[in-house]
Amino acid sequence: MARRSVQFWRIEQLNGDELSRPFPARRVAEVLKKAQDSATDRHFTSVDGTVLLAQAVASSPHPVLLLDRVRDTNLPSVGDALGRRKPLPLAPGDHLLETTYFAFLKRNVIAVLTSGNGPRASRMGEYLGGMLGLEPALVPVVREDIEEILTRLEVSRFEFALPAERLSGKLMEGEWADVLESASRLMNEGTFRISLSVGRSGKAEDKQRIRDRIQQLIDLFRRAGSVEHFDYVVAEGKDSLTGDREVVDLLKERFVSHIEVDPDVFNDPQKSVAEAIAILNKQARDNEAFFARTLPDVRGSADPGMVPDIVAGGMAAVREALAAAAPADEAVAGGEGHELVRG
Repeated sequence: MARRSVQFWRIEQLNGDELSRPFPARRVAEVLKKAQDSATDRHFTSVDGTVLLAQAVASSPHPVLLLDRVRDTNLPSVGDALGRRKPLPLAPGDHLLETTYFAFLKRNVIAVLTSGNGPRASRMGEYLGGMLGLEPALVPVVREDIEEILTRLEVSRFEFALPAERLSGKLMEGEWADVLESASRLMNEGTFRISLSVGRSGKAEDKQRIRDRIQQLIDLFRRAGSVEHFDYVVAEGKDSLTGDREVVDLLKERFVSHIEVDPDVFNDPQKSVAEAIAILNKQARDNEAFFARTLPDVRGSADPGMVPDIVAGGMAAVREALAAAAPADEAVAGGEGHELVRG
């Protein structure tokens, strides 16, 4: 058996605004399915060159999407019984697909079944933005009291550690990605540990500036989709209300389920999809009471009109077509390109 994790995220904002109604996930699944059936190109290339491809595999009781990282370079090798290496046997035009599974649940929660190499949760936001003009802002679902504790914490130290063999900038984004990628070139065994602290010397205003910066870095770290790969992640500081010292274990603050899966099943493209849907639906049932107790209620109904059909070339092609059709003296806002292909 192999161990995998199910992460839980919540769509907090959509296109920069607070999302107080259901996210139109079912419409997104319908649009993707329509594009699949009509053989419309669904590939999206991120700014860093990562190629993503989504497909809808279920709509009831919860919409479930697959998001693949598409690779056709830097591919792994295959070894025979004697360890002799040879290229991965791909037919012309084939690509390597590394998959993450997403289920859209009640209260705008997304359950994310991860693998070691599939896209992290934030990549779904990139894909929906690039292909459909939707920009969901995801925040991790956390245990019940952690947000209150971190809000009160006057942080003085942040420390994390992970095995050197896991060092990779792919685990994080931005500045943290640079740190881990640089560390991966320094060591390949043992444990890599980094600690940020305010220190004892210096003026009060200087210390506060350092605290604020560490807090920003903690916030970036917490929003990463790969925290469970670390061995140790803690924040320490003084509770501003009680004055007590608090040590917060950030590995335990994320609401993450760990499950055992049959690797042979997940190596079979057809069986893996059915198994992933079953796992995600069970997680939805098992954790519904927790979400109802800890997350804000979501009222009203989804607005399917927000989600355009996919056209060849993605949103860039939509905007170009709309700009060409508009009178020369009219300025066209990028986001208004949706109207051309709304369903």
